[in-house]
Amino acid sequence: FNFLVSRDSPPQTKMGCVSSNTAAAQPAAAAATAASSKPSSVLVIRASPRASGHSNKVTDEFLKNLKSKSPSSKFVEWHLEEKMDIPEFRQALINGRGAAGTAEEKALASQGQKIIDEFKSFDFYVVAAPMWNFAVTPKLKNLIDVLLVTGQTFEYVDGAPKGLLVNKRVIFILAHMGQYPKGGLDNDFQLPYLQFVWKLMGVQEQKSIAIDFSFKGDEADVKPLEEARTLARNWA
Repeated sequence: FNFLVSRDSPPQTKMGCVSSNTAAAQPAAAAATAASSKPSSVLVIRASPRASGHSNKVTDEFLKNLKSKSPSSKFVEWHLEEKMDIPEFRQALINGRGAAGTAEEKALASQGQKIIDEFKSFDFYVVAAPMWNFAVTPKLKNLIDVLLVTGQTFEYVDGAPKGLLVNKRVIFILAHMGQYPKGGLDNDFQLPYLQFVWKLMGVQEQKSIAIDFSFKGDEADVKPLEEARTLARNWA
């Protein structure tokens, strides 16, 4: 499977018939608790290079309603295609985290540390992304690689990983050409991966909005837009 799955590609196949939205699976008690706690700081991570893309459109609706509900909250946006201060994750950055790193390598590591510190300062994350080749975009994957550092976002306790980000929440707003039911087809390497990464970092409270069959244009956005409004009002 070496073709690009995006809104601009022709539909390959219909992937199942059940939404991948995980909102209904969350315990009612947890939802009630979250609804009573407005976020003080929100980091919006946009992975789509298309301003008019489906994930960005639904995210805009979510943010509009969240800002109306929490006008005093701090909102910061990272447009990954334009954000140039996120270093490329490579061996030089890894070397810079060690004592033997060169000055250039240590500068890369320092740049990565600034991204980690800023990321950790938020208590609510909005991740908006299209699916490319069944997975996350390269820029989003690079950000994750920079963030996953033992002792910074997670640690090992008795051989098991433990997340270091506590009392934080995340919502994933994801667009697909097809449909990827939870527990269904095994070719969704987007939502399960993102859920795992944020849980690894300690963010256990998660929601998701699936924008399925994006080739249908505006029709694909109708239900996700309503979900965005509902979650912004009742959960975020």
